[in-house]
Amino acid sequence: MTQLDLFPNHVSIPPDSETKICIKCNQNLPLSCYSFHSGANYRRTECKKCNNQLGKDRHKIRLKHGSPPDDYSCPICCRTAEQCQGEGNKKNGAWVVDHNHQTNKFRGWLCHSCNRNIGSFKDNPTLLQRAIDYLRD
Repeated sequence: MTQLDLFPNHVSIPPDSETKICIKCNQNLPLSCYSFHSGANYRRTECKKCNNQLGKDRHKIRLKHGSPPDDYSCPICCRTAEQCQGEGNKKNGAWVVDHNHQTNKFRGWLCHSCNRNIGSFKDNPTLLQRAIDYLRD
């Protein structure tokens, strides 16, 4: 398995370039088509159009699945809402919708930290297993 197999949407762009490839639609677009990541000084990995669609998809999932029960804890780190509060988007509380980005299938509720960590591995079980193997070695 090559690096490109693990990160199929990853394309190197020269640092002085004025375009960027969207990780969702794979289009090479001007930087103006990307908003800045909330509270950060870097641009999002998906274009504005794809980011808007992602927001709509998450909203539909929230409407369908409601919210987790009051005594809910993150299935990965086992922390409660009180322990997770304030880690991410404060308007959405402690929990974020976790879903398959290809199928939009709802997987469950995660804390912001665990959701970001899974996302940093591109939801790829092979990469996650390699990280586990690395830590065990």
